[in-house]
Formats: sequence, structure tokens, C-alpha cells
Amino acid sequence: MTQKVKDSWISFSKHALDWVYPSKCALCGLLSTRNPCVQCQGEMQPISPVFSYQSDVELDYRGCLFRYPGRAGQAVRRLKYQRSTSLAEYMAEALSSAVAEEGLEFDIAVPVPIHWFRLAWRGFNQAELLCSGIPRTKQCMRRTRPTRPQAGLSTAERLTNLEGAFEVAADVVGKRVLLVDDVVTSGRTAKECAKALKLAGATEVGILAFCGESLSGVSDVEHDAGS
Repeated sequence: MTQKVKDSWISFSKHALDWVYPSKCALCGLLSTRNPCVQCQGEMQPISPVFSYQSDVELDYRGCLFRYPGRAGQAVRRLKYQRSTSLAEYMAEALSSAVAEEGLEFDIAVPVPIHWFRLAWRGFNQAELLCSGIPRTKQCMRRTRPTRPQAGLSTAERLTNLEGAFEVAADVVGKRVLLVDDVVTSGRTAKECAKALKLAGATEVGILAFCGESLSGVSDVEHDAGS
């Protein structure tokens, strides 16, 4: 079979499957060639400005594209807990566009790691999927122990739950690091990652997430972004 015949067969098969199983939006369930559909995208609540710069020992800045309540948070939950990985392309494109539009300067983009046990159970790290369009991405951190989800923990427990849970596995001396994740609210996960990165020699660390809260906002959800 020639390559042209193979390509024609693949194209035919795809169109046949699309006819039998038409594409649907993973959020609202309506028929759509886009995922999420245009209507669900329009229902996501943008945060402006995207980035908040701060005087913080660990994090130098944090950024969120959308507020967690509503469609954006639903997209995160569907991706992470129901394995709707078709949503990741849109989410990754939104993040890479924000990086380009803001002219963000960094040397390494690092997906917030999850523990190997959770990775084996889920099959992917959502933060890695969201880094697909961001340049200079490098997996240079690991989660050294499993941690409990931040939701449901007391304030005191949240402060200690993630202590020492991350380590750097590559040379970051003198580097400006951009952490990437699906959600950031209290920022505890990002701060623990940033602490490890700065101890390893990073000069600047910030976080960019698909959704969460702006620095001045009040968290609508206590969420462990790295779980």
C-alpha cells in the first residue's frame, strides 16, 4: 500500500468516526468541533492583569488567566480527574499566548511535578500537558513524597503539608524559572517549589496557572495545584 493510499484511508476513517461519534464539548456536552466550545470559552472569567508582581521571599510574581469558579475550574477538574485530555490543547495554547503577549522573560519553564504514584495512577501530569506550547520547558523538579490535597486541611496543616516535598534535579544556578500549573490559589505549592529552586541557585521564580485567583483576590477554593 502506497503512502498516498494510507493517508487517504486514514482521512476517510477519521471522517467516518467523526460522523458516527461527532465531537462534543467536554464541558457542556454540546456538539462542537472545538474543545471547549466557543460558548464555554466565552463563559470563562479572565483575570486582569494576568500577572501580579510581589515582594515575596519565594515567589517573585504569579499569574492566572481565569478565575477558578465556573468553566475554567470545570476544565481543570475534567482534565485532571476525568482524563479529558482533549481540553489540554486549548489550555496550553492560552498559556503560551499569555507568555508571548506579556513578553515574559525566563530561562526555564518548569511544570509543577506530581508524585510518581499519582502519575502512575492518572497516566499524565496535567502541568506537563499545559507546558506543550511554552518554550524552554524542562522537567527539572520532582515531588519526593506524596502529600494530602490542600482542600479540607486546616490552616496549620496546609502550612506543613508540602514542606520539603520538592527537590531540584537539574542545574538552575543563575536561572530565571517560570513554574507552570493548572491552578494557583493560596500559592502554597508554588512557594514550596520556588523555595527549593532558590535554594538550588535560581535567581527568580514565578508561577503561571490556567486559573485561580489574582494576588489581590480572595481564594474561592483551597486547592493543591500540584496534586
